Amino acid sequence: MKRSKRIALTAFLLALTAIFCFVPIPIGPITLGLMILPTLIAAQTTDFKTTAAVAIFLGLVNQLAWYTTKAGLPTAPIFQNPLVCIVPRICIGLVAWSVYHGLCKLLRVTPCGWKKQTVAPIAAQEPGGDAQDGQAVARKGGAKRELALRQVASVIATACGVLTNTLLVGVFTVLIFNGKTVGQTVIGLQYILGLFTVNFVVEIISFPLITAPIAYAVDRSRR
Repeated sequence: MKRSKRIALTAFLLALTAIFCFVPIPIGPITLGLMILPTLIAAQTTDFKTTAAVAIFLGLVNQLAWYTTKAGLPTAPIFQNPLVCIVPRICIGLVAWSVYHGLCKLLRVTPCGWKKQTVAPIAAQEPGGDAQDGQAVARKGGAKRELALRQVASVIATACGVLTNTLLVGVFTVLIFNGKTVGQTVIGLQYILGLFTVNFVVEIISFPLITAPIAYAVDRSRR
């Protein structure tokens, strides 16, 4: 059953990745890159191999999208370069997984998708209280604390994943296209900052708020 759920979750994340790559979500003048969301969720709910597989799939499918459905966009020549398109997407999963599990270990909490540890019984209870009631309160308090710390780890890991994506795309764009003309636009630092700044601000705020509850819901559904 656990293996079946893991396979189903992986297939679902891959399907979402493909959909979001080919169907952009415009919000006013910007396009929210929801395609990276399944990879961020995978980093917080699956093992390293699965996360790497989802991240690689993201890079490859996104590259295909820039040669098909997105080929007519002005920025297509930039993102058709594998260093700009594929490498940053793969690094999203690797960084988010490492940060999330590293923080969970540092905070001494169990990451989503892993077997929960048993809470040790407390040594003393309040006067007049039952031993069983005291242990139940301790378990409840411990569970709330663990959930809060896990949410903190999720928010930080998601932010690091978004930052990694934007930073690497920007760096590779500067290294490869700086001073060159793409279409009728001369690529320079000012153009690159204008291209990525608005999207980055929206994603760095919205994705941590979206990913944490989804990762928690996925974890609960597999118990």
